[in-house]
Amino acid sequence: MQQILFKNFIALLFVFSIVGIKALEKQDVSLDYYFSDKYQFLDNIATPQSILHFQIGEWHARPEQIERYFYKLAEQSNRIKIEVYAYSHEQRPLFLAYISSPENIKNLDKLREKHVKMGKDTNRPAVTWMGYSVHGNEASGSNASMLLAYKLAAATDKESLEQLDNQIIIIDPMLNPDGLARFAHWTNTYKSKNPNSDPNTQEHNENWPQGRTNHYWFDLNRDWLLLQHPESQGRVKMYHYWKPNVVTDFHEMGTNSTYFFQPGVKSRQNPLTSKQNFNLTQKIATYHAKALDEIGSLYYSKENFDDFYYGKGSTYPDINGAIGILFEQASARGHVQESRHGLLSFPFAIKNHLTTSLSTLKAVQENRKALLQYQNDFVKKAKLNSRTKKTRAYLYSSQDDYRLSEFNKILEGHKINTYPLKKLVEVDDKEYKPENSFIIPLRQPQSSLITAMFEKRTRFIDNTFYDVSSWTMPLAFGFDFTELTGSDFDLDLYSEKLIKNNIIFEEPENSVVAISLPWKNYATARLLSLCLQNNIKVRSVTKESIFKGKNQRINLSHGDLLIQLNNQLLSKTELYQFLLPKIQEMKIQPSFIYSGLAVSGKDLGSPSIPEVKKIKPVLVIGYGISRYQAGEVWHLMDQRLEQPLSMMTFEELVNNYLDDYTHVILVDGKYSTDEKLVAKLNKWIRHGGILISQSKATQWITERDWISSIEAKLDITQDTHQAYSQLDEDNSRHYIGGAIAQLNIDLSHPLAFGLDSSKLAVFKRSQFSLTEPQEAFVSIARFDKKPLLAGYISNENQKNISEKTSILVQGIGKGKIIAFSDDMNFRGFWLGTSRVFTNALYFGDIIHAIQKSDQSEKNQKEEYLNN
Repeated sequence: MQQILFKNFIALLFVFSIVGIKALEKQDVSLDYYFSDKYQFLDNIATPQSILHFQIGEWHARPEQIERYFYKLAEQSNRIKIEVYAYSHEQRPLFLAYISSPENIKNLDKLREKHVKMGKDTNRPAVTWMGYSVHGNEASGSNASMLLAYKLAAATDKESLEQLDNQIIIIDPMLNPDGLARFAHWTNTYKSKNPNSDPNTQEHNENWPQGRTNHYWFDLNRDWLLLQHPESQGRVKMYHYWKPNVVTDFHEMGTNSTYFFQPGVKSRQNPLTSKQNFNLTQKIATYHAKALDEIGSLYYSKENFDDFYYGKGSTYPDINGAIGILFEQASARGHVQESRHGLLSFPFAIKNHLTTSLSTLKAVQENRKALLQYQNDFVKKAKLNSRTKKTRAYLYSSQDDYRLSEFNKILEGHKINTYPLKKLVEVDDKEYKPENSFIIPLRQPQSSLITAMFEKRTRFIDNTFYDVSSWTMPLAFGFDFTELTGSDFDLDLYSEKLIKNNIIFEEPENSVVAISLPWKNYATARLLSLCLQNNIKVRSVTKESIFKGKNQRINLSHGDLLIQLNNQLLSKTELYQFLLPKIQEMKIQPSFIYSGLAVSGKDLGSPSIPEVKKIKPVLVIGYGISRYQAGEVWHLMDQRLEQPLSMMTFEELVNNYLDDYTHVILVDGKYSTDEKLVAKLNKWIRHGGILISQSKATQWITERDWISSIEAKLDITQDTHQAYSQLDEDNSRHYIGGAIAQLNIDLSHPLAFGLDSSKLAVFKRSQFSLTEPQEAFVSIARFDKKPLLAGYISNENQKNISEKTSILVQGIGKGKIIAFSDDMNFRGFWLGTSRVFTNALYFGDIIHAIQKSDQSEKNQKEEYLNN
């Protein structure tokens, strides 16, 4: 009997595969392919094909086509309401489609208010949030969303109507419209009438930077926690507005895979996520398994993917009282492609995502009360934990108003309350002053998320991570911070929300000779960029000095800017008209100097207060280059600094006149060893160019022998008697997927200007570090003796990078190389180290760089001091 059942099963799979292949060859998919015959649909509701003029899966729908279809449904059906919640960088609308019974749609606001109060009543509708295609080239999700919306708007069967009565279904059909547009254009451009399944054909191989990322080449599925982009900012705002019970996150993976749904690897779940969350996810998984079994699709669960980093669409809900669920479908990356499982089609991928979308709704329907109760219990436990935990609050401080403001914006986006510190607090010999410190009490609804953002976890059950192992936010921003325990905490430590009044600056007196701007404020870098672009002469202080103010002395620190009011192309009045509104807008506190003669230190015209030169940087992009790191540099320049940035491929550098550029920026990637190209770049540096490198680009530079430091390689003797089952664990043991390490940086060096402390947290994603340079004054920052601050780095790796060089500046001819071992602008929010990267741009020219030579250390010191 078992043999007969097995043969029938194999035959059934064969039939499914043949039917699928034939449909693919013809590309004649109909609605019947996607929906079983148990569904009946209203005739007055438009099908996707009637609006798109092609069947779902025949072409890749563009964002505006998806938008048009959803609005048509809302026009025709009283079950749907549309709301735009944000606009992408390219100004494409991001919208939510609320779908429920007509009665629920009429009372949507009241139902929301009742839901977010999270009372004991579990008879209210559950909120189910369906999110699709945060990676633009994983397009089967966004295309499936239209079929789901059609089914919910038009279906007349009892099950569908009951789901509409008992759920408010929120469809977020395209989480990344800019990337989706890029990918749809690419794959449609190369689509043939007769589909080509060859993996090597152009249709399946996108051009760099591909459609995965948003406009600035950021992975939006890592931005839920960081909130650096309008897409995420708007989405998280709506998340907290609605407090959904279940959030789905539909993706694609490698073509040779099958289908994945959570739960993921249990041992890799974040310890802050409850066991109950995992159990509910596992229960919901049985619905997906049953639904996929019915259509004959292969799938797996509890492997590969984890629930550790809370910045993803499937994990952010887990630390906010909801159930986040990741779905991964093998990708056709076009319309049809060969795979190890046979032909894989775009319609088949869409059907799988539609199938698990429907099984999600079924699971929520049948477990609605348990999900609502779980959310209520989560809030209660969060409040209880905040009262019983040893940690009662977190303190953080910085002398940089900009970084504090940016951090507080993120906290506000997550509905976390933070307050100005009311009085001086001293913890572990560190003073936290009221004028630049904030306090976050844990006794608030978001206590779990606060802990996730501030903790410095270094111990793990499983040391394999799908993404990063740490993201401690105050370390990323370069803040001093500490926790307050019960004995140190009291309610008198914080005051009401701080409201800073805008200071209106009037035109200073004629006797003012210069305006000084504090470099401690990151916003000053943006103002410097605008000044240089408008040919305003700006000087930078490299030695601490004191100047005469109106009725006080002006103390100037390293990096502070001085703008002389005479000897400018603009008159004093024109200069004031340009500067003062920007100073006010950027909340920079200027000082007015009444004499160029220093009271103490260097005078205004001193060589120690050199002029900052206008920069014209070029970023190398293209095949082999990390689109993420390249995008981070572009975003920094464009969004934070308003600095024009040229971008070209490494090969294009050969054909361009490089002498027009002041900086060449190389980020992580594989670089050409073409002798002509290398020789041209070498010549450009020797003539005065500044080369900035990070990650593997720095490794490439060491291989060119342009600097006297080499890669510090990890030497590990492996146990050759290990079982094969230990292979994955052994591979992950020494892999640094994303941890936080501490640097010690020379605060007197121009690269460190504006930092609060010589202790600097850097994000570490590789074993790479540099040996001690042969010359003095070349190594600017070294890893601490005990480098690990948070996350996972094996003991062997910690020993290997301990006290090794992370940042160096080496002179070559008239130019120099500024090399970083790691990503200084990680995911756009690591403002502590991006401060150093910014200094490399604007202060690179004023650095006296030691040449690579055989001089003795003594001679080098004498040369340095003489200059």
